[in-house]
Amino acid sequence: MYKSFQIIHDFIKEVYGFDFIKKPMDHKIAKIRELKNAYDTIMKINQVQRKPLPNEFVKYVYPLLEVSVQWAELKKKEFFKPFLEKCKQRVKTQSNFYGTIFEIDMASRCLLSNWDIKFVEDYTKEGKQIDFIFHKHDKVAGVECLSKRYAESSLTIDKINTDISAKAKKFRQKYIGKLGIPLDERLLIIDITTADYSSPKILEDLDRTRKSSKLDAVIFTWREDIIDGENHSLRVKYKIFGDIEEKYFSVAYAAEFHMTNKGPVFFMRKYVEPEPSCGKWGPEERIEDYRQKTSKNKT
Repeated sequence: MYKSFQIIHDFIKEVYGFDFIKKPMDHKIAKIRELKNAYDTIMKINQVQRKPLPNEFVKYVYPLLEVSVQWAELKKKEFFKPFLEKCKQRVKTQSNFYGTIFEIDMASRCLLSNWDIKFVEDYTKEGKQIDFIFHKHDKVAGVECLSKRYAESSLTIDKINTDISAKAKKFRQKYIGKLGIPLDERLLIIDITTADYSSPKILEDLDRTRKSSKLDAVIFTWREDIIDGENHSLRVKYKIFGDIEEKYFSVAYAAEFHMTNKGPVFFMRKYVEPEPSCGKWGPEERIEDYRQKTSKNKT
C-alpha cells in the first residue's frame, strides 16, 4: 500500500469515521465527489496492480491528499486541536466541503510561514465572525476565507465582486470590536483553484475587482499545475489587490510528480514564494517515493 494512500486513509478515518481502503464505499461518503473520485482511482490502481500515472494523481487523488497532509501537520500542534474539531463537524457535509478545506489550507500556510494563529471562536460567539486572526511580530491581520474552488464554469467577476461586498460586512466595527484586538490589516482571501489545476480563466478579469473600503486587501490564490513533459509541479500562486506585503504567505506545499527511468516518483515539499529556481528550493519533505516494479506477469 502506497504511503500516500495511507495518509488519505488516516484523514478519512479520523474525520469521517470511514475505513477508506479496506471497505466498500459508504453511500454517505460517495455523495462527496472529491472522496468518491479519489476512492475509485485508488481502488483501480490497487486492483489492477499498475503504476498510478501523474495525470491521475493530479486530477483525482491529489485534492484529497493535499488536505490530508495539511491535516496531519496541523495535528502536531496542540493549539490547532479546537480548530480541527470544528472542521470535523463542518467538513462532513458536502455543502461545507470546499470552504472547510480552504480554511485548513490557509491554517497550514500560516503555520508554514511562521505566523501565529488565533481562532475567532475563542473570542466571541455572537454576530458575524471572521475566520482567523494571524499575527507575526507587531502585525495583526484579520482574515476571512472564501472558496470558489472548481466553480470556474459559473464564475464571473460580477459574482466575485458581490461576494466580496458580502464578506466585507464581517469586518464592520460592531463585529470586529467584539474581538478586543486591534487589526492592522483586514484581508479577504479567495481560492480560485480549477478542477484540473490549470491557470484560472477568471484571471483575465480580476483587474475589475472591487475592493471594499472595509478591506485592506483582497488576495486571490490558486494552485496551478506547472507541466514539463510528463512531469507536474503543483504550486501556489497569488494575485493581490491592496496595499500589503506581497509575500504575505511566504511558504506553502508544492506537489511534485516526476517520471524517471525507474518509474514515477511523487513527493511534496515546502517552497518559498515567489517561485524559486531549481537550485533554491527548500529541504525536501518526502511523503512517498514510489516506483513500479515490473515483471513478466504484470502489465
